[in-house]
Amino acid sequence: MESKIGKIIFGVSVFGMTLIGNSFLHPVFAEGLGVGKVTGNYVNVRTEGSLSGSVITQVSKDEVVTVLEKQGDWYRIRLSDGREGWIYGEYLSVRSSNGVSRGDTGEVSVGVVTGNYVNLRSEGSLSGKVLMQLSKGTQVEVLDRQNGWYKVKLSNGQEGWIYREYLSVRSGVYASRGEVDRSLVDKLIDFAKSFLGTRYVYGGSSPKGFDCSGFVSYVFSNFGFSLPRTADEQANVGDTVTRDSLEKGDLVFFKTLGSSIINHVGIYIGDGQFIHASSGAGKVIISPLNEGYYLSHYVKAKRVIK
Repeated sequence: MESKIGKIIFGVSVFGMTLIGNSFLHPVFAEGLGVGKVTGNYVNVRTEGSLSGSVITQVSKDEVVTVLEKQGDWYRIRLSDGREGWIYGEYLSVRSSNGVSRGDTGEVSVGVVTGNYVNLRSEGSLSGKVLMQLSKGTQVEVLDRQNGWYKVKLSNGQEGWIYREYLSVRSGVYASRGEVDRSLVDKLIDFAKSFLGTRYVYGGSSPKGFDCSGFVSYVFSNFGFSLPRTADEQANVGDTVTRDSLEKGDLVFFKTLGSSIINHVGIYIGDGQFIHASSGAGKVIISPLNEGYYLSHYVKAKRVIK
């Protein structure tokens, strides 16, 4: 009887649920084991790797965290707001950092500017000199975090500070500074294909139904990439690539149905094909890129995984 009660208490305490954290903020990009995705709802984050640790907060299913270390059956993690804590291993799916491509490899945090005319300052405070203003959708590399400000590097090498409210950070994602880890791309495409036939729902961004940009953002978020919600906003993220240099995982954009702006997006899967949520077909499908309707309505492509 005592054994059964103990198991019940353990189950409630963990799946009630348990993560660890302290109240201090740290940078979101420290060295670690890789990236983890929470597999349960209301999972507790605790102050130490045991049930005796105090509950700091609870995390939701599919939330992405940085995995810092493992001790026994527990993982020490870092949340997107910088807090650290412990989560029971049964409720975390970990993607190891070992499968990174060749080259100068390291953990890279990428941020996307979420507002228009966002000031880039010389230091992390309002007293810092405004160096320039950034547009919504601008992608930057995150170098540091202090007191609610992110130190970032632009694509031209310029560095500065952005207030946290105007930056969406994809934290703890390991990437090569040289050749891309193609196995990651293959896994992303396989994941996307698992939704073939899922119905089209305008404004949808879940397996219950997708629209085009909702499908893309959902697939990429599963691998730690935070993308804007709409197709025209997604078209401002990443590096522009020509159609003849497309690689698997690139985003392809279109103007359809007489639209004057980009209003459709899909994921290039190789062999001249892309996967997308089609309003015309009413579901997620694979279509040819180099012939027919989508050839004549193609606008550009962007590379987010690099």
